[in-house]
Amino acid sequence: MSFVFELDLSRFQRALEQAPETVFTAAKRGMHDALDDWKREATDVAPFAKGTLRRGINPGDIEQNEEGLIGEITAVAVESSPKGSRFNYAYYLHEVKGEIKNPTTPGTTAKFLDEPAEKHGKRWVRMIEDEIEAEMRKGGW
Repeated sequence: MSFVFELDLSRFQRALEQAPETVFTAAKRGMHDALDDWKREATDVAPFAKGTLRRGINPGDIEQNEEGLIGEITAVAVESSPKGSRFNYAYYLHEVKGEIKNPTTPGTTAKFLDEPAEKHGKRWVRMIEDEIEAEMRKGGW
């Protein structure tokens, strides 16, 4: 008497083959969500004089390199100086001046990109991880 035991691994094998693409797609979607949240947070704490600075805060494209994904947020607010030359007020405020002693809008900061990242960075990483986990579960993991 003999017994035959068959195990169909085709579904598992397909899921395994699709796992890298599934992780990539979910990570990219999660990173978009995190960058959008970063933009909202940065906009809320960016100084507001004419609104140019707040309108100039934008997430960039998400790039892939050999280590993974890279997402960034930028701020550009081109203004004219009293002498008539143009300069990037966002860069000046954030990187050169770095501090506002008496902000015209309470609750604002010159480090409008850094402050939200320090405060919410761990939550944004969890958002990306949660998106990957949810997508992997859909794929049977």
